[in-house]
Amino acid sequence: MSYLKLMVVLGLALEVALAPLALALPQVPHEAPVPRGFDFTAARKLVIQDRGRTKPLESFATDSVLYITGKRTWKKIEAVEVLFGWLIAYDREWEEEPFIRIDHKGLKSELKIDVERNYFSPKELEGSTDLTRLVRDAGEKSRRKERQTETEKKAVQLQGQLGLLQAVVSGQALTILPNPGGLDKAWFPIVSLTAGGEPVPYPEAPLRAASETVRQMLDSFIASDANAWKSASEATLLKVRDLANGAYPTEGEISRELHYQQLRPFHWSWILYTLGFIFLLGGIIGRGVWWNRVGLPFLACGFILHSYGFILRCLIAGRPPVTNMYESVLWVTWGCLLFAFVIWGVYRNTTILVASVVFSIAGLVLGDNLPAVLDPGIHPLEPVLRSNFWLTIHVLTITLSYAAFAVSLCLGNVVLWQYLFNPKGTEKIQAFSLYMYRAMQIGVVLLAAGTILGGVWADYSWGRFWGWDPKEVWALIALLLYLAVLHGRFTGWLRGFGFAATTVMSFLGVLMAWYGVNFVLGVGLHSYGFGTGGLGYVLTYFFAQLGFMLASYISYRRSGATPAAIFPRSA
Repeated sequence: MSYLKLMVVLGLALEVALAPLALALPQVPHEAPVPRGFDFTAARKLVIQDRGRTKPLESFATDSVLYITGKRTWKKIEAVEVLFGWLIAYDREWEEEPFIRIDHKGLKSELKIDVERNYFSPKELEGSTDLTRLVRDAGEKSRRKERQTETEKKAVQLQGQLGLLQAVVSGQALTILPNPGGLDKAWFPIVSLTAGGEPVPYPEAPLRAASETVRQMLDSFIASDANAWKSASEATLLKVRDLANGAYPTEGEISRELHYQQLRPFHWSWILYTLGFIFLLGGIIGRGVWWNRVGLPFLACGFILHSYGFILRCLIAGRPPVTNMYESVLWVTWGCLLFAFVIWGVYRNTTILVASVVFSIAGLVLGDNLPAVLDPGIHPLEPVLRSNFWLTIHVLTITLSYAAFAVSLCLGNVVLWQYLFNPKGTEKIQAFSLYMYRAMQIGVVLLAAGTILGGVWADYSWGRFWGWDPKEVWALIALLLYLAVLHGRFTGWLRGFGFAATTVMSFLGVLMAWYGVNFVLGVGLHSYGFGTGGLGYVLTYFFAQLGFMLASYISYRRSGATPAAIFPRSA
């Protein structure tokens, strides 16, 4: 098979590999309540206080629906309408609707429910003694500082899904009534406006007016009266603002977050990246200039939109967007393209961009489709992270090193590809080994700086520079792995295939420091980054990478090519 044909096969394989990720969530089993056709413009702008942060109801609804169902909408019903449906029509329309996502087979087996289904109704799960037992066991292990099983972690997550649902159904989660004392004071739930609700510190006249408009809004929802809903929701927005006595987010702050939620910049970024990849790959295969002239703008537009999404997220959160795994995935995929553009700008080889963008596409697609693993919500910082100075210089630096190593990973796979199909193609192997080497140099400098800065921050926050915390240990291991590879290259111990193979496998140290400590080990002082899920994707990558490397090695050995001729020490 010729090289050009193989490149076509590679491109098609990438699209086939990414398609299941884009469609990762299975189809919903049967019809849901029918959308009412309401205008939710005003309802989206209602502000809610959630976990210490004020945000539009649109954000809360989207985060809640994502967390419970795994989808941004439910069967063409937008998140805000779903939220009001849970609040007002739960018993009539939602109690028997299978919309709660459970995708862990071990948990489903423990709960004695159908392991082949992924969606279950609240009625099927309510009163489960098995779930209570698993959550209790997980809590006891947590108190004893023992590791929980994956099933126990998923049980705790399911309990959180059910708890959030019940908080919405009861109205306790809908804290849309502002505290006149300020934005930092606790807000009040919507049920405070009902008879017998919690007393609220409002003057009688504004309180009565707000109660009346909220009642009209809820009645119009029950009656499916779109006109009455529109006027009542608009009136409610005004009356609730009146209750705030000035202690309410500005129109600009609300509009910015609504714009971010509705634009979905990271979703459209990976789509633009994919289009750019297809055209640039076409340019490599067809050697036509016009392919690059189309592909590069797509890639550039995707990168600009990616950057714009970060700016919006920073403005909304008031901090750098790298405080959980979702945000770090967005940041690392952005940095991967940044460094790819830098190296491409020096060497002008389009394959640098084509190879690197694969990592960015894969990361963004996973972030877009795995909300149970990568929580896209914007939440307040943990106390230990409340220092924008240290957060910026340490976390951004160390995660940017992951991005540089991701570029070296992608370029290392290009070298392995050459060894698999053209092991005597010395010129191309030398060129891409050099690009890989440059990316690794960038990563080592950033990882070393980030590790040292992390020690300084640890001394500032915890009173010690180094404590052998698992996160610290694995960051050091990753750094030592890449330093060993660079040393081996410098001394001549690693040449050609050995240099490419060790570079690619060293990325496993990055994966362990980045993902494994928080999602597999789940121990240490960096508990604010803990999560669960995604191990199947990581293991799939590991075995695929190992298989590809072994196949390349077999081809290299059979070719009789010599390491010294393929990667000269003077390069």
